[in-house]
Amino acid sequence: MRFGHVAIRVKDIDKMLEFYCKGMGFKEAFRINNDDGSLRIVYLHISEGQYLELCLGGEEKPSFDDSKSVGVRHISFTVDDLAKSKEEMEQKGVVFDSEILDTRDNNKNVWLFDPEGNKLELVKTYPDSPHYKFEKSLYKK
Repeated sequence: MRFGHVAIRVKDIDKMLEFYCKGMGFKEAFRINNDDGSLRIVYLHISEGQYLELCLGGEEKPSFDDSKSVGVRHISFTVDDLAKSKEEMEQKGVVFDSEILDTRDNNKNVWLFDPEGNKLELVKTYPDSPHYKFEKSLYKK
């Protein structure tokens, strides 16, 4: 089993496509329509076998309460070069909610929100982090 996609309900598909495709560099993979021909879902390709599913029909932005909310807190994307990714995205108009931060798990991350208020994280993993060590232990050759 492996992770396939995260689905988020969206209010403004054009703004979301602009943000995720132009700003973050994802590629539109395919669309699914309703029986009447109207747009229902847009799948965005992130990397091999991984997608972000944008489902039309949202009505209001979520309120994000990091201290008390149950459920999905954020969507995290791993990048090879955090500073470069952040700089390239900023040049495309993406606004970040933090500077690059050192994390307790010996990685670095940066926070941002998409146009409809979904909290996102970009992460760069390092050899002394538990994420990196665990992945290497699984895929030793």
